Amino acid sequence: MSTLVLVRHGQASFGAHNYDQLSALGVEQTTALGHELAGRGLRFDRLYVGPLRRHDQTHAAVAEAYGTRGLAWPEPILVPELDEHHGMLVMERVLPQLAEQDDALREVLRQKQAGESAANQAYLKVFQQVTRRWARGELHVPEHESWADFKRRVQHGLEQIRQESGSGASVAAFTSGGVIAVAVGLALNLDDEQILALSWIVRNASYTEFLFAPGRFGLSVFNATALGGRPELLTFV
Repeated sequence: MSTLVLVRHGQASFGAHNYDQLSALGVEQTTALGHELAGRGLRFDRLYVGPLRRHDQTHAAVAEAYGTRGLAWPEPILVPELDEHHGMLVMERVLPQLAEQDDALREVLRQKQAGESAANQAYLKVFQQVTRRWARGELHVPEHESWADFKRRVQHGLEQIRQESGSGASVAAFTSGGVIAVAVGLALNLDDEQILALSWIVRNASYTEFLFAPGRFGLSVFNATALGGRPELLTFV
């Protein structure tokens, strides 16, 4: 039996011009996670990282924690399939059109465009509503990857990782919440809406562990974090 640990990136810069960048809190989270994993003496035979900057930054923080303890850290392998879904791009594409018919959405869009900090929570709720419709197939944005294609892409990437890892291997991969939710969905046979809902509760800088063997892929640990008694480190975006 082999082990796959999927690590979600630390808090990114939600509301900023460039979301794909760890915040100061995100750096704290990932550093704490690195020391937690290293302190437990977890060793990995293979490492994989998604294509986003926040994936690489999270990996770098954990790698540094291992380095300070003199623990081995394999060279990471880039896996594009570990990229997050395109829900935010879909949201940006369809929201102006949806707002034309909805006063509340129009106000959220106005606040967002004006850079008002109060808009972030409202924008996040709208994002969840829009992505739910997108996952149901109610919104079609041909220029962006569909929800169904996203799931197939993630499944392919996970299969690649499993095939490359030998029996009894310990593997880690740095990715995003949507990818982790799909992996849990595959392990537990969840439907699309359950997977999407799950993606919203995956904690920043958390790790989810799976056990796998030929013909078997099961969930062992879900959404574990290294808070160290510091509740301010708990975030989801």
